[in-house]
Amino acid sequence: MGRQQQAKPRSHTTLGGSLATYPRGTARRYRQVAFALALLLAALASGVFAAAWYASGRFMAIVHVHDAYPLRVAAIDAHRGIVILDRGPDAAEPGSFRLAWHGGQALLGAVLSLTHGTVTRRVSNVQGRLAAGTAVGIEPDLYTGDPLTALHLEFSTVSVPTSLGGMPAWYLPGRHSTWVILVHGLGGSRADTLPAMPILHALGYPMLAISYRNDTGAPQTPDHHNHLGASEWHDLAAAVNYALSHNASGVVLYGYSLGGSMALMAARDPAIRPHVRAVVLDSPLLDWPATIDYAAHRHGIPGAFALLTEALLAYRAHIDYGQFDQLEHESQLRVPVLLFQGTADTVVPPHLAAQFAHNRPGLVSYVPVAGADHASAIDTDPSIYKAALVRFLAVLP
Repeated sequence: MGRQQQAKPRSHTTLGGSLATYPRGTARRYRQVAFALALLLAALASGVFAAAWYASGRFMAIVHVHDAYPLRVAAIDAHRGIVILDRGPDAAEPGSFRLAWHGGQALLGAVLSLTHGTVTRRVSNVQGRLAAGTAVGIEPDLYTGDPLTALHLEFSTVSVPTSLGGMPAWYLPGRHSTWVILVHGLGGSRADTLPAMPILHALGYPMLAISYRNDTGAPQTPDHHNHLGASEWHDLAAAVNYALSHNASGVVLYGYSLGGSMALMAARDPAIRPHVRAVVLDSPLLDWPATIDYAAHRHGIPGAFALLTEALLAYRAHIDYGQFDQLEHESQLRVPVLLFQGTADTVVPPHLAAQFAHNRPGLVSYVPVAGADHASAIDTDPSIYKAALVRFLAVLP
């Protein structure tokens, strides 16, 4: 008998047509590795989806902004009116701000000097105990409280009827028949509109500083979610109707951040548009996807993750992003617009405001404020802010 022939290993033809031979055990290991990689990719995809789902939920969550204390006082000389702060968020931003800490606040003034680790600034009107080591924060809202306690301006609290119930608002009387309706941004409050009130009061404009659904003290939505302005703007429209029913001849819509987006949506509504005399925008949110992309880029988050978050947010909140593309709808504007935008805005992309103004040069008066962060233009350069606002409103009928 001849020698028994040994069994040959299985042959596998590669895509290139060449012959490669793998023992059966090796092929099984490759299948196991491929299966493990597939599971890993599925797990990664699932994790990314879960993270994007969570992120979209955070956008929908009802939030109320409170003071935060990310900085520490290195030294304080109250007699000389000087405070030295550790370098950190907003510590070197130019302008005047409210220095806040647990149990106290002060007026924070000009930057005097900078080192690698500290910022020396003017400080005054110290209320409460401020000492070295105190955790503090720099807040853009110079004022707290209400128009009377903060500014010595008489006001009354009124209720604006809406589909969800009465929304509390501050009414400040004035000699003009055109009312200014002030609307704050997402997570803010009526107190955010206090800094502009002395200017408007001096010009003689009646004011209505409104709250909207899910604000503190205002009716809540049944789903306990905010809708990024898509439904909230109806409360602004209700405020316009309230003003008209109380003998206003027209309105100026004055919106901060998301309130600016709501003002633009209301201004193009067929029922509201005939009554709008002008619009004032401060750091307006002009495009939600662009704003989310801007935040993702600033924090080093991949663009693909931002896109997934945007898609989930639109699905969960039942919103159409086209409604928020104010540059797309800009051609519908028929009234003058005054637009304040800080060049150092960390929330909305400043270039969108510049583009918005560029598109309608005869209608939009653009006031870029160098070094100002989000909704901080009036704090960073109050003289420029006041002059522009007075010049803009003085020519209105």
